[in-house]
Amino acid sequence: MPNHISIPRNEAGRDFIVGDIHGHKDLLMEQLLYLGFDTNKDRLFSVGDLIDRGPNSLDCLKLLDAPWFFAVRGNHEQMMMEWALGQGWPNWHNDYGMWTDGLDDSEIAHWAERLMALPISMTVAGEDYSVGICHAEPSGFEWDDMILDESCFQQMMWGRKVLMGNTDPRPVQGIDITLHGHTPVSNIRRVGNRYFLDTGAGVGEHLTVRKIAELVSEYRDFAALA
Repeated sequence: MPNHISIPRNEAGRDFIVGDIHGHKDLLMEQLLYLGFDTNKDRLFSVGDLIDRGPNSLDCLKLLDAPWFFAVRGNHEQMMMEWALGQGWPNWHNDYGMWTDGLDDSEIAHWAERLMALPISMTVAGEDYSVGICHAEPSGFEWDDMILDESCFQQMMWGRKVLMGNTDPRPVQGIDITLHGHTPVSNIRRVGNRYFLDTGAGVGEHLTVRKIAELVSEYRDFAALA
């Protein structure tokens, strides 16, 4: 799997984005039921961190088998993958990963392989827009450059500069909006055209699922007034 993938427009239904799920498949399914999500035509995009902290990490990994579910790799997927491959993060199991104790070696190897195949970023086309997705934050201000530059991947998966105010807030070019998780916020935060959607499901707060077209429309309304 390449580090970046482009997803064509959904001709049949709606596209949604979900913040960090962190093992809370129950919260996700409640949200999808409320939104009338149709698995036959709607699609759900994840900003990563499907696993750890919550009660159902394995069930969240199994979402990767659903044809309507698309995810980028979060830092928790990266930690699990490196732990399983013996390449790093030796403390991941004790800190987050005891849910793997019920899995045998072949199952762990299977999921490590699946996580390795997840892209670092995605570009998703809509009817008249395109959005960029990576786990933590953009690295720079040109989407088309950063998605191909391996030196950007660390910040795209782990960075917190934007929400800490340590970078220029001007919009990312080449894309309508970008969508991220990683850093828990009490409500969706927008910085320039970057949206942060981890509203704390992993720490006992709520899970956010939003229609992507509505976020694009909201940003365009804001930009028109600026």
